[in-house]
Amino acid sequence: MLPIREIWKESKTDRKASVEWWDSMAADFSKHQLPTAENSMTMRIIDREDMLSDKCEILDVGCGSGRYSVALAKRGARVSGVDISPKMIGFAKAAAEGLADVSFSVDDWHTLDLDEKGWNKKFDLVLANMTPAVKGVESFLKLSQASRNWCLLVKPSRRTNSVLDKLNEMTEGPRDTKALDETVAYAFDLLWQEGYCPKVEYNPEVWQTKKPLDEAIHMYTKRIESGRELNYSQRKAIREYLEKIAEDGFVEEITKTTIVAMYWQV
Repeated sequence: MLPIREIWKESKTDRKASVEWWDSMAADFSKHQLPTAENSMTMRIIDREDMLSDKCEILDVGCGSGRYSVALAKRGARVSGVDISPKMIGFAKAAAEGLADVSFSVDDWHTLDLDEKGWNKKFDLVLANMTPAVKGVESFLKLSQASRNWCLLVKPSRRTNSVLDKLNEMTEGPRDTKALDETVAYAFDLLWQEGYCPKVEYNPEVWQTKKPLDEAIHMYTKRIESGRELNYSQRKAIREYLEKIAEDGFVEEITKTTIVAMYWQV
């Protein structure tokens, strides 16, 4: 069997399409409530494992609209959040207004230089919660490189999407869950080979989303294009399918997934 470092490669990504996709999701993400131990497996793990100490330094990779950064900063941590989406960072800064110990920057985790940032072994906790920023050996190992204590990776896996799966099938692409499932398996194997003893927890979830038709067409097209190129016929097929399944001008999707939390100390 080939070593994990040889088979777990960063998948090709269209950065422009990725940014447009996440920008289109920013307003909805900003409406989500702040995470607590009662509504978030991530926060329960942070509390139970004593990952959060007074004035500890936290890096929130793929921070999105800043929910976890803000929640952790309100509990006394110094938090740095990074995300590829300018609109996500805009909402994050607005949510953190008045908090002194939280900062945000528009950065691509795949190309971010830890040395230039001064982030090698800087953080007591490096959090990568539900972000596609970690999807290969290099982006995964950077979590440990930035940490001086804890790392916590949270990923959806074994995912079925009532709409996206059909669109990927129509456009001859892999199911959305393939890369997610590989990340979980490869991350554990790599940590084990490196001498770590990662802990893993699971939580099944069902999500329901509803988008106006025009927004859905834009979102699904950009989401697929972020990972592979679409031709005119494929983009047309996406539009026509969404128009077909829309009800009262809205496209609804049901997603079933298993959330996997993996955490370790460096």
